[in-house]
Amino acid sequence: MNRTALIAGFAVAIVGVGLFALYMRRFENEATGGEPVEVLMITSDLSIGEPLTAQKLGTRGIPQAYLEDRHVLARDQERVLGIRVSNGLRANQSLLWTDLATTSSERRDLSTLLREGMRAMTVRTGQTSAFGGLLRAGDRVDVLLTATRPGTESERVTIPLLQNVLVLAVGADTGGPDQSDREEAAAAERRGRDVSLAVTLDQATMLSHARDRGVIQLVLRNPDDVGIIEGVPETTDTDLIEAEVRRTRNVTRTPTVEAIERVGSNGRR
Repeated sequence: MNRTALIAGFAVAIVGVGLFALYMRRFENEATGGEPVEVLMITSDLSIGEPLTAQKLGTRGIPQAYLEDRHVLARDQERVLGIRVSNGLRANQSLLWTDLATTSSERRDLSTLLREGMRAMTVRTGQTSAFGGLLRAGDRVDVLLTATRPGTESERVTIPLLQNVLVLAVGADTGGPDQSDREEAAAAERRGRDVSLAVTLDQATMLSHARDRGVIQLVLRNPDDVGIIEGVPETTDTDLIEAEVRRTRNVTRTPTVEAIERVGSNGRR
């Protein structure tokens, strides 16, 4: 009798432990978002137009509750190898289907380079804005506008119209695979003064109006500098000849410029 009761109690205890373990596992899954699903991630930085390789792909687990349709699953790695990315990607980012240019390696349609909600708009710039053919797809620029001040007949003013704008294409060059010298020379010939920019619809309306109002100039940025500078003053003819205004603007210097000058002075020593 005692032996039977002991065996029954032992069996009940085992079942209880098992049920408790199942409960704890279920509770943990619910608390953490469910079972992890393996997705692809970027292991090192990728530039716009760079192809995906096995060396630059890794995997990470994402809780099922946080998994999106845009995530590329680890089992789909073979499907994406060799496809070029339509955006610059940073290391440790998850790879999304929207990051991929689905066109062939020989052709990159402008539309495939646009993120959702963005628009492509082409502006005609001066030769200096094209930087002698050195401007490339993937660069970032600020847009300046020089126009006649409203309400006046001849007062000219220059304002920073847009900041940190992505260049999608220069002429017919949308970037892409590494090219031979002959192909690079042909691409350089195709690069003109037409620069296609990625803008929001609201920015596109401003840019469209600005093209008819005055002269547009592009200012090249460092690709890692994505900050927006607030309170940038407009520039008028008076600012060009007022000594105090010129002095103030020359004194306002960025840490980057000062660091470059310090390195240069150390090198001369």
